[in-house]
Amino acid sequence: MTEGKSIYLSLVFHFHQPVDQLDFVYEDAYKKAYEPLLDNLYKYSGVKVTLHFSGNLLEWLITNKPKFIEKLKHMAKRGQLKIIGGGYYEPIFAIIPYRDKIAQMNKLSTFIKEKFGLDVKGAWLSERVWEPNYPSFLSEVGLKYVIVDDNHFRSTGITEVDTLYSYITEDEGKTLRVFSINEELRYLTPWKPTYLSVEYLKKMADEKGDRMALLISDAEKMGVWGTTHEICYVEGQGHHDGDNGKPFIPAFLEQIINNEWIKSITLSEYMEKVPARGLVYLPTASYDKMEEWVLLTPIRKKFKKIRKKLKDNPKKEDEYLFLKGGFWRYFLVKYPESNNMHKKMLYVREKLIDIENRLNQAELIKQQPKIDEAWDEIYKAQCNDSYWHGLFGGVYLQFLRFSVYTHLINAEKIIDQLNSEIAKLPNKYISIVPVDFNKDSKMDIIIESDILNLYINPSDGGTIFELDFKPKSYNILNTLTRWPEAYHESEKIEKEELMIDRFKRSMLRVRFLDGDVTLEQIEQDNYDEFGTFIDSEFNITRNEKDGKSAILELECAGNIKDPDSEEVFPSTIKKEIIVEDNKIKIVLKGNFDNIVGKEELVARILDKLHIGIDIPFFFNGDPNRFTWESNQILFANDNNNELLASFEYEGHHFKAYDESYNLFFEFEISSTSKSDLEAIKIGKFPIIAYVYTDEGYKKIFQGINVIPQFKLSKNFEYHIELKVQ
Repeated sequence: MTEGKSIYLSLVFHFHQPVDQLDFVYEDAYKKAYEPLLDNLYKYSGVKVTLHFSGNLLEWLITNKPKFIEKLKHMAKRGQLKIIGGGYYEPIFAIIPYRDKIAQMNKLSTFIKEKFGLDVKGAWLSERVWEPNYPSFLSEVGLKYVIVDDNHFRSTGITEVDTLYSYITEDEGKTLRVFSINEELRYLTPWKPTYLSVEYLKKMADEKGDRMALLISDAEKMGVWGTTHEICYVEGQGHHDGDNGKPFIPAFLEQIINNEWIKSITLSEYMEKVPARGLVYLPTASYDKMEEWVLLTPIRKKFKKIRKKLKDNPKKEDEYLFLKGGFWRYFLVKYPESNNMHKKMLYVREKLIDIENRLNQAELIKQQPKIDEAWDEIYKAQCNDSYWHGLFGGVYLQFLRFSVYTHLINAEKIIDQLNSEIAKLPNKYISIVPVDFNKDSKMDIIIESDILNLYINPSDGGTIFELDFKPKSYNILNTLTRWPEAYHESEKIEKEELMIDRFKRSMLRVRFLDGDVTLEQIEQDNYDEFGTFIDSEFNITRNEKDGKSAILELECAGNIKDPDSEEVFPSTIKKEIIVEDNKIKIVLKGNFDNIVGKEELVARILDKLHIGIDIPFFFNGDPNRFTWESNQILFANDNNNELLASFEYEGHHFKAYDESYNLFFEFEISSTSKSDLEAIKIGKFPIIAYVYTDEGYKKIFQGINVIPQFKLSKNFEYHIELKVQ
């Protein structure tokens, strides 16, 4: 059947773990996938392979698994192995600045050259995200080829058979060879018997023999996902249809060896043997599922139905060719928390560049080690995993977000030190920076000191959306909103446990609610809101600092609705934020004007409604070592002070402790009226997101929300002192 016909086959495996991945995950992936996969490849020396490692994973392997590294070196020496490069910490190139692209690629290529003696010729694109300007910067660092998804080619008119060749593309006259991942092989392995992959290759082989099928897979897919370890490596648990239970990986490698018409080759070797088929220009793209995941939830639901209808209908093949989903960068819109991390990364690096620009040559040489350390912290924060969400937890994995903030705050601390040394500035400082931080054309305020950073959004209810405690490189507000997701409509989800937030989980959000509303209703965010202040724009009325403290005053004129009549009454809310050392003093003021004829309306509003103020926070340690206490509560046993349990009490003090980091978060409420102080209720509940991951549906902790509720009075004033230590 294959007489006179042949086809090249190139195997590529991608090894990746995010920066600051949990240690047991590294070990589990190594045991289930990395070690057995490499052992099998090592055994079948006639099979050529190209591997990609993110730099931080390669560091871990070098430190912890020296035998693994020695095998890689031996495979490279005998010509079986090539290693491709990319960004050291696996960034999405599209969202990091040009200088950082170059630095991250050079760092990984240099590391591979030093450790394995291999010249890096190819680039791995994180999540296969491609934009048309990529050839210009990839070629600048000496890279010759790149791997993209077949989805990238679809709308160009290139057919499935045509993707069995390489192409050339260019930007600014800089050229780059492009290889397409084979979709059919990707879905067959390791889920189906090996003979089906062989049959596909037979179908695609031809007499000329210059076609090449590129099979690429996450190394984790070959052992970590679901039951793949058993399928791939355990005798008797492989596919019985055709493989007689032989584990998939050795069975597949044997198929390559035994069928001589399958010519194993690396991508760089193929590029030297076979010229590009022609010039191609690819549109902005990522793989097809990513283009669905990035869509805003209401649109994603519609798109998913349309795509399935076209893909499953052979008569709709032409229409399917031109079906395009979303654009990867839109994750920064879909998840404001992702945008916050990204914009902080840009903000911190601009501060570092400013220092570089202020140094003369002699000073630059002297301070270079610290500057390099700060840059590396920024590069670590560019690791892509926490910036998006699809099949894996992504942005919902709180410890990955925490990692991003930790590295960026580490960089800021180095910048503070450099500023102190270079400009002879004191170690203690405080500043107020007005800036369009979120890049939404609206002004934000950042209060920075040597101890705390507060990021304030006046246009979103005058809220604080980031609170950094710099001594421990700890963002107290690393919370995540419980966003609606398309998969929440699944029948597999327990609907009563699904909670969705109407507003971003930021600090100092003011709520007007009926006095009879329960804590459960507040936790589920399904109560009736009677104020317009919750997400309104606050005006900045005062903004000053004195070298020791900073004061920001915000004011908003809005309306409060009467629960009975639907009538509204004008009111004004003022917030003062005072920062000094490790303390934040919040003053919340409100008043109702005297309007003739509206006395009864005001009386009903004051009688019916309470005002609540959100004080969310995040702990990153072991939840079993979270505790809390209050001066107004005496616990009978240790179980009652479990932080993650919902609880409500009358009082004016709250204190929580993350034992893993030895970190306290505390607040005390005071009022000008003793009777007002006695009427305060404090409720707390965990912020739990219901998330679909590669392990199925999971409930993932995203922080704690504490909400003091105050009785309304015609003119009220409450003081809240927050302390972090």
